[in-house]
Amino acid sequence: MFNKILTVCIGNICRSPSAERILMDLLPNKEISSAGIGALVDHGIEKHAAELLVNAGYNADDHNARQVNTDIINDADLILVMEKKHQHVLMQKFPSASGKIMLLGKWHNEEEIPDPYKKSQDVFNHTFVLIKKNAQAWADKIG
Repeated sequence: MFNKILTVCIGNICRSPSAERILMDLLPNKEISSAGIGALVDHGIEKHAAELLVNAGYNADDHNARQVNTDIINDADLILVMEKKHQHVLMQKFPSASGKIMLLGKWHNEEEIPDPYKKSQDVFNHTFVLIKKNAQAWADKIG
């Protein structure tokens, strides 16, 4: 069913790698990866996002941001995005994948995950809580 899960945000340095690492922990038998719509290619996880991951017991090492492309999209069984605009962009660019592109916040009233990049630590904290809550909801549904 959903064995290959892709998480997507803009830069692939804050939200999508955080969701990727949390889902990897929650769904150890699934293949989880991440990419960005406008990726900061080859960058690691942003330092505030990495600190939150590490402090919560997740691995933040060895991440290299990558640009979403046709091969990455086609390889995924499920694509989880952070915002509705990400969903629309991907559906326009990859129309054949429309049926597998969903919000990470689908199970919480289509909740969107705000971009914390270059914002306060409070915004990073809030974003992390939302990612964790919504990743758990997906794990409960497909685990």
